[in-house]
Amino acid sequence: MVNISLEGGRPVEVVSPKAVLPDPAAITYSVETPLKFKDFDSFIANKHRILVVVNDHTRSTPTAEALKHLNLKDKQVTTIIASGSHRPPDANERRAILGGDLPPYGGRLVVHNCRDKSSLIRLGRTSRGTDVYLNSLLFDADAIIPVTSVEPHYFAGFTGGRKFLLPGLAGFDSIAANHCLAAEENARLLALDGNPIHEDFTEVLNMFGRADDIFSIQLVLNREGQVSYACAGEINESFKEATQHAREIYVPKIRSRAQIVISVNQPPLDIDLYQSQKALQNVEFAVAPGGIIILVSSCREGIGDEHFYKLLTTQTTEGANENPHRFGYHKVVKLTNLLKKTQIFAVTNLPPSIPKSIGLTPFQEAQQALAEATQCKGRDSGVLVVLDAAITVPVPPDTSYG
Repeated sequence: MVNISLEGGRPVEVVSPKAVLPDPAAITYSVETPLKFKDFDSFIANKHRILVVVNDHTRSTPTAEALKHLNLKDKQVTTIIASGSHRPPDANERRAILGGDLPPYGGRLVVHNCRDKSSLIRLGRTSRGTDVYLNSLLFDADAIIPVTSVEPHYFAGFTGGRKFLLPGLAGFDSIAANHCLAAEENARLLALDGNPIHEDFTEVLNMFGRADDIFSIQLVLNREGQVSYACAGEINESFKEATQHAREIYVPKIRSRAQIVISVNQPPLDIDLYQSQKALQNVEFAVAPGGIIILVSSCREGIGDEHFYKLLTTQTTEGANENPHRFGYHKVVKLTNLLKKTQIFAVTNLPPSIPKSIGLTPFQEAQQALAEATQCKGRDSGVLVVLDAAITVPVPPDTSYG
């Protein structure tokens, strides 16, 4: 909970994901009426070795709820947490993901480790040069069931769908090579067509093939984190459908760009500085040139990825260009470009020296940061408050996107 007092008489706008009712029947309906498949039971009938792929603790996906709808009786099931390059979830986080120590259908649980080369198999190289290594369990399964949620993403366009392979179940070097494409101009919020990151993801999915063996479940959540829409079946079609609903919920229109944008990052994406960058990049459309973004994010586990932080503190963007495949490079470029257009105040639990070392102005309290921003921009400066900013993308009327 963030308490901020705003004096009267100044223009203030507050946005968040759209308030829509949950749909308790959404998952059931999507599984029973999937795209390009008859139904889930028919899909699974002649398949024995099943791999269920789920998001990790950095996503608010209601995975446990979705897993209840999978009839996997008498199947040999492995559930794998697609952690990409993130740290492994702890025991409590695993239970929160699965709804218990194991999923309701039982079986084996595995946490993907992108740095364990013995668990990876080389798939090939994409046209953009990503050398693709994927978890070997993918190649052993008769059927693969990715369960994910779809929200805006600041360089992939949207989360979900094709991301279960890369970065979800890919090797570290594959993830780093792909993510360096995020430095390109077309790797941006809400955009899929022409987005090199999305197209690289999709190429990996096409290289992997086996479209008839993948049954995707895509969820779109309301602002309370409840399922408001679900789409299942063929992975590309279900992802496409889910992105349309995600746009309706997560992309609120605003009156105009604001001189001061208060970007409130909520769990689980407030976990560290690395993940908190989403809440900065998502408000890029909404801040006026030369304006101030106030990031409010606990960063309760500190910095996050050390490579990202070291790049920010020891190299300029021009220096980073000498080695674009270093992990975290894409975030350096995005954040550096944002800092050229706006000031960033950071209200976190980090030691002040950390945000200060990467060009952010540290504050202990949001009210204090707002007072300083108001002094800089004037008492009549407009304020935009963005709630759940890591998944909310406020867009002014004159902005072209997607």
